[in-house]
Amino acid sequence: MINNFLPTLKKFQSAEQQYIEYFTAKGEKDILGKVISNMKGTAEIQASQGVDAWLGYGIYLPAVERIFALHQGESETQFYQRTAYPKDVVTAYTITGHEIATLIAADKYSRIHQQSVSVNTAQWPLNDQGREINLNDFPNRLKANL
Repeated sequence: MINNFLPTLKKFQSAEQQYIEYFTAKGEKDILGKVISNMKGTAEIQASQGVDAWLGYGIYLPAVERIFALHQGESETQFYQRTAYPKDVVTAYTITGHEIATLIAADKYSRIHQQSVSVNTAQWPLNDQGREINLNDFPNRLKANL
């Protein structure tokens, strides 16, 4: 069972709505694309400092990558074939139908752990019973250009 830091719509829906309202007011047509672009920009800045920010998303990275892939036109099947991520991990860390809320949850998770987890940590616990995911086991994962 996966139970570490699971996202809920209740917890992130308000923030998602704020993002939508903010970018709508700015005239942004592709709000999800803008959020993705901002995340990629932040990751590039961190990469220039030797940090693979994508690893910092930890257990959320597979869900984040799925959102990115689908937004870019990749099919669900292509995504799983390319990444080989476990579907239960992707599903556990996805707020279905709320991509922006999922990305906000991932960002919050990353920020929480920045102060307590070593930079470029690849191994993350999925529960308290010892189940983990090692992101280095997925060679086709999103990686920073260090």
